[in-house]
Amino acid sequence: MEKSDVVIIGGVACGCKAAATLARRKPELEITVFQKEKELSYAACGMPYFASGDVESFQALTETSYNVVRDVGYFKNSKGFIAVTESEVIEINRDEKKVKVKNLKTGDSYDHGYDKLVIATGATPKKLPIDIPKSDRIMPFTRPDDAKNFRKLAQTGGVGNALVVGGGFIGCEVAEAAASLWGIETTLVEMEPQLLPYALDEDMAIPVGKEMEANDVKVHLSTAVTKFELVDEDKVRVTLSNDEELEVDYVFLCVGVTPASHLAEAAGLEIGENGGVKVNEYMQTSDPDIYAGGDVVESIHQITGNPIYLPLGSIANRHGRIIAEHIVAGEDRFPGVLGAFMVKVFDLNVGSVGLSQQAADEAQINANSVWASFVDKPDYYPESQSISLKMVFNPEDHSLLGIQGVGKGDIVRRIDVFSAFLQNKCKIDDLLNFEHGYAPPYAEALDPLYHLGTIAKSLENGFEQDSPGDDYSEGDFILLDVREPDEVEALPFKAKNIVHIPLNDLEEEADKLDKSREIVILCHRGMRSYQASHILKAAGFEKISYIGGGTTLAVKSLA
Repeated sequence: MEKSDVVIIGGVACGCKAAATLARRKPELEITVFQKEKELSYAACGMPYFASGDVESFQALTETSYNVVRDVGYFKNSKGFIAVTESEVIEINRDEKKVKVKNLKTGDSYDHGYDKLVIATGATPKKLPIDIPKSDRIMPFTRPDDAKNFRKLAQTGGVGNALVVGGGFIGCEVAEAAASLWGIETTLVEMEPQLLPYALDEDMAIPVGKEMEANDVKVHLSTAVTKFELVDEDKVRVTLSNDEELEVDYVFLCVGVTPASHLAEAAGLEIGENGGVKVNEYMQTSDPDIYAGGDVVESIHQITGNPIYLPLGSIANRHGRIIAEHIVAGEDRFPGVLGAFMVKVFDLNVGSVGLSQQAADEAQINANSVWASFVDKPDYYPESQSISLKMVFNPEDHSLLGIQGVGKGDIVRRIDVFSAFLQNKCKIDDLLNFEHGYAPPYAEALDPLYHLGTIAKSLENGFEQDSPGDDYSEGDFILLDVREPDEVEALPFKAKNIVHIPLNDLEEEADKLDKSREIVILCHRGMRSYQASHILKAAGFEKISYIGGGTTLAVKSLA
């Protein structure tokens, strides 16, 4: 029986990162990686862009930055470890410290010993609770073959219309892939009442749905698939929970993934409540000689302290380094996760980190939210684009809890900076005190995060915000629109009791308003409404609030 100092099961993000770090830190170690698939260390998050044609070949997802394929030879010669592909580990024997490996090309099995074992088996697609006919026209989108299968059919004109089941990250990405480059008539169904339900609050998901519809993707929310039928080898009939029937050429099953923890469970390792392998801060399992990382493990959320399943390539790579460092006697620890997400939906950038308002409520954390819309660079700069942000915080101790962003501008910078604030357990005042880089091609003189801090503090002084997700078409209040006349004409909307007074005229014309009535103030982004609140409060008005984010976020409920 062959034996290695370290055996790693899985050769994508976590597995290859752990192997490369080990070989670099302790070159004398014998390290063997067993990979079920033919491809090694491929960029799984890039598969939607290969499917769309933005990435010309799948090989590009397996190459280094200097265009060398990360294959068996590359890892042996450049990284110093052995990778064995198309070989599946089918059993772990903890007592004898060996694994059973099946050669998928020959069908033969053999044993391989280890001193330390790393489980990086990733995740498997979730299954719908209905019968799914076996067909290359109804496929998940988690493995290289899934992307290659769709790309081949699309290139040959074999897909005229498609259905995407699931409105999470992958679902949104493949909907864009199908509709944008290939011109495929695309429908997306999501069981929840919003897109991206685990990353965004419902009010912040509104622009995502509008972007889908603007790019001719038909979106059905609060809708499930109840039946699949093969009409012929090229067509699938789909029945939806709203009794609608569709006939499509292709179905993407993007309903999420679940940890591929079957090997660990069969070996008697402790499994967490989310189905992932339970690990400590060093990524050790309940067996100290066995580590686990990547999409197969359960994480701990840094803010709530609760277990969470978070399958992300960025986290998997960090896991790999922590595992390697601990095996070579390092003391590095994995601190847990904050859940930093990013996704591109056509021309819209979407991201979040930390807790949403809904997640904070579910964790029974006292939380409040503020909203605002901005430009990512000064308005006068030619390349400026709009961004909308929602910040969640604890109103008692002012601790920051999370942020969400949508817009065509640069939200990545804000999500990343806010992630660092969360990592360091910062508070609202830290947003006002941090020094950001400023030049007109990159940012405004005061960053949007600064403004969110001032808005959050203003709540304590009685300047109330209303959610942009509320319905403002009805209600016993005056809707005060403080935009300029040309803005009002450009974006008409339906609502009762509208009064138009531009901000510059409000101080002189405030007496036209009834102080006994509730007044809800509206502008394009929210900042003029905030200033209008100050003007009315100084004039003796008490029942005033303004819509966070303005029409940039609230236009759905007003249009």
